[in-house]
Amino acid sequence: MEYVKFKDIKPADYNPRRISESAFHELKGSLKALGFVLPIIVNRDNMTIVAGHQRTKAAMSIGLEKAPCYFVSGIDIESEIRFNQVHNGIEFEPTVHSMCLNVREPGFYDDVPADDFDIKDSKATVVKDMCQLMVQYGNALCAVVIGNECVFGNNYLKAAKLTGMSIHCCFLEESKRPIFDYYFTQDYGVFNYDHIERGDFVQGLAQPPRLKVLPWSCLYEIVVPHLMEEDKKVVKVFDFGCGKGQYITKLRKQLGFRNALGLEFFNHNTVGISVERGHEMINDFISFVKANGKFDYVICDAVINSVNTQEAEDAVLMCLNLFTKMGGKIFISGRNLDYMKQQTEANRNTTPMMSINFFDENGLTAIMKQGQWFFQKFLTDSDVDRIIERMGFDVFVRKKSSGYFFIGAYKTREFSNAEYAKAVDYEFNLKLPHNQTYNRQDEVKELYNLV
Repeated sequence: MEYVKFKDIKPADYNPRRISESAFHELKGSLKALGFVLPIIVNRDNMTIVAGHQRTKAAMSIGLEKAPCYFVSGIDIESEIRFNQVHNGIEFEPTVHSMCLNVREPGFYDDVPADDFDIKDSKATVVKDMCQLMVQYGNALCAVVIGNECVFGNNYLKAAKLTGMSIHCCFLEESKRPIFDYYFTQDYGVFNYDHIERGDFVQGLAQPPRLKVLPWSCLYEIVVPHLMEEDKKVVKVFDFGCGKGQYITKLRKQLGFRNALGLEFFNHNTVGISVERGHEMINDFISFVKANGKFDYVICDAVINSVNTQEAEDAVLMCLNLFTKMGGKIFISGRNLDYMKQQTEANRNTTPMMSINFFDENGLTAIMKQGQWFFQKFLTDSDVDRIIERMGFDVFVRKKSSGYFFIGAYKTREFSNAEYAKAVDYEFNLKLPHNQTYNRQDEVKELYNLV
């Protein structure tokens, strides 16, 4: 551990925590009463704060000039952000705390053997992420022990033991336990991603892959039996956000549904996004609706979970209502928030990917991949019921599988032209690379007589 002067470091622009004035006041009180219990983390290459933004700000406001610090180097932005998140993840502490078998005098120690702890419990998903970061970039985390109890950093203890690393530890006097318990149970901010730049076109990559080895996606497995009861020559089917279009094309070419059409705004290929292909699909959509009117079936597979704002979610659902005839059916799928939280709490984790999710108040989470922010939206069962009803639908079939929900619903009401127009303005003018947009919203509003 080292000490770093605040004048020599700078905040990162991605810090996902938003803190209230009252919480910031409590944070200053914590620093006055306990000092820095957890060292901050700094990227030595550019002297940017990786973790500890709010504590640094609070410390400076009460006149402190430096903080204990662990440095990391050679770290990419994606991993830097993950360090920030796991460092801030006090909410992921297990219920049963580990015990220290060899208590030290108060202070910081960088060389405590993992065998000095009777490790009781940990959360496998959190530990896995910590292990990956520590193996690649070094040991930059810290535990806190009061008396002989590890009151913070229990997941870190397990990660250090698994990676064969010594434990960084702050030992506090037992008399400070009530003060620690008071301050460390405060809410020092919620995750908030409003300040993070969003590229709509990136969200196409945030959708799960359509596996070619499977005949249908899970949602299409629900849709197809309903379609088989319809007249293939007459029924009108639309897949909004169809990806590469393999399922809607299969409906048309292999199963003979003449009026099956798909639209994908972000047609990713080997070199980028084919804007030309997007315009072609919009042209086909406009021509079809002019000739045939609204659709009997509208499918929206794994699009709701790939929105990057609440406005985007509302626009997608409102467009689904617009595209569907009264009494027609929509089929949607998305990711289940309760399932993802259960996965984080699980004692075992079998996926090799880093998988902790940090949710804002609306179930939105963000990760950095390939230099771009990817957003995922998660919904609880009650969220799904609420938005389905709010957007003018009545559920007739539902299913859950592997963290996803699947809904079939009838359209039961229309909305005002102004509400539809707002959604069309959003969906048909999404951001494309190089500051482009499709700018097709006026044509679609005219198509539906919304002007």
